[in-house]
Amino acid sequence: MALDIVQLRDFLNTGRSEEEIRQILLSFCSRPCSDPEKINDVEYFLHSKAIEFEKMDISRTYLVFSTYKDIPVLVGYYSLSNKPLVISKKNFAKFPNSLKRKLMGFGHKTDSDNYEIKGYLLGQIGKSFAKNALATNSVNGADLLKMATDSMMNAYRATGGRIFYLECEDEAKLKSFYTSQGFREIEHYKSQNDLCIFIRKIEEEKNKKTP
Repeated sequence: MALDIVQLRDFLNTGRSEEEIRQILLSFCSRPCSDPEKINDVEYFLHSKAIEFEKMDISRTYLVFSTYKDIPVLVGYYSLSNKPLVISKKNFAKFPNSLKRKLMGFGHKTDSDNYEIKGYLLGQIGKSFAKNALATNSVNGADLLKMATDSMMNAYRATGGRIFYLECEDEAKLKSFYTSQGFREIEHYKSQNDLCIFIRKIEEEKNKKTP
């Protein structure tokens, strides 16, 4: 089944009302969190922040559509930012020397002795678990990650960079998935949001043949 990727920015420039676009975004439904009192970040971002972030040029959101009974259905999305990974001097100093040497192969120390790697952040990625989206049986997590990587590579060819990275919760299933997709966790480190950091060298992608 064919999939269409539409950048949210293009939707906003088509003359559609923002309310109409918002209703499309609200049709996305994430898998419920294991903790009923916890906000699902993937769903919350698309429903409440994606349009604002698009207008402010903080990130770019890509909507993935399939069809169900000849009607377009939002089945997933991902969001990308051109944002370096920055690790504070204090946190970098705590790393084992072997990890420091490995990371220095990607990035550099700044004037304030923080550690920085130029790259692209996969801010959000998610499959819709809405009833009609599931009925299309058209996309999975690996598919969405491949689309996100392709979009990231277009930016890389234009502006450069070293890594593709993401933050995720410390859950075995999530970590196993990203590891299976070529990402590696920065051990002994959590982000300011207390999330695990996974990185993948862009160099690993650039030698792949493009269609």
